[in-house]
Amino acid sequence: MLEDNLVDVSAHEVVIDFALRRKCRATVLLTSLSAAAPVAFKVQTSSPHKFLVNPPSGIIPPSSSLALQIVLKPQSHLPSSFPRSPADRFLVRAAELGPGPAPDSVGSWLSSRPTRDVKLKVAFGGRLLLRHAVDRGDVGAVRSLIKRQKGIVTELPLEDAASLLRAAVASENSARMVSLLAEAGLQVDSLVESGPLDLPSQNGEITKDDRGRSATRLVHHDKGQQEQEVQRQGEAVLMAARHGDMAGLSSLLRGGAATDYCDQYGLAPLHAAAIKGHKEAVVLLLDFGSDVECRDNEGHTPLHLAVECGSIETAEALIDEGANVNAASESGTTPLYMARILGYQEIEEMLLRRGAVSSEIVCTASTSME
Repeated sequence: MLEDNLVDVSAHEVVIDFALRRKCRATVLLTSLSAAAPVAFKVQTSSPHKFLVNPPSGIIPPSSSLALQIVLKPQSHLPSSFPRSPADRFLVRAAELGPGPAPDSVGSWLSSRPTRDVKLKVAFGGRLLLRHAVDRGDVGAVRSLIKRQKGIVTELPLEDAASLLRAAVASENSARMVSLLAEAGLQVDSLVESGPLDLPSQNGEITKDDRGRSATRLVHHDKGQQEQEVQRQGEAVLMAARHGDMAGLSSLLRGGAATDYCDQYGLAPLHAAAIKGHKEAVVLLLDFGSDVECRDNEGHTPLHLAVECGSIETAEALIDEGANVNAASESGTTPLYMARILGYQEIEEMLLRRGAVSSEIVCTASTSME
């Protein structure tokens, strides 16, 4: 299989608004990167019992686009894992058509030729899963849902927003949960002022003064202590990522720790995992919402650091998740340039196959390669 792409997708992760017992749909735009010839494609899924794709195969004219509709068949149970669903994925196989008539069956034609493939991940979102995650006190899932669907909290109807606030206050991680929802746009003070939330006081009774006050206190009480906890957890995530401690990292992330904490050099956990070549930690951090294009203080992305480390597997994992192979640091350094000056020929060839553009830009004297 060749590695460079003939098609581009509007998103490398398909986010589906989940609902029970009805079809759920998402649309992905498939764009041909070939200006000279039509591109034949076929979409395969790891879960054909769950998903339909329309159209499942076809031909895209040069430099044109086509909308793919991903359909989740009616499900009677909530997803076992969300937002990210590791067991569900798609593969878009593509090849250029030569001169002559189009094949009668694109699928059969592709099966006998080398293809250039694009991978798609699947994530489940929506209000039902947001409420379920809040009810069970899963701060990590709520944070990941919000990161994937920016307006999921702010677009809630007033009644649903008030219900969500009640659930957050009653949850196991109430202080962190309410603060997270408030940061995402839940108008806690307005909801409290608009009417009683019927929240229990510490002795189990509901009084007029108790209604709603606990929610406001959870947001505004002891901000300094909450900031210290965020810093403590952020440093722990950074350390676990640097050491490739999968058990510790998974525990922290599932407990609600953020993935975007940075040290004084601007290094995020994804940078720390990439520079050490910890591919599994990189994939886990991306599953929990790490930004594949995050930058340190010198403008390096995780892909820069994976190349510096000499880990082709980690570099490829980042590219598979949408990393820009031509990202330039503040000094103009690209991953390809780093591979060349460090003598990593295999990584250099891989980057070229994946779309890296050769450049005469070189590092300045002050560029750090440490």
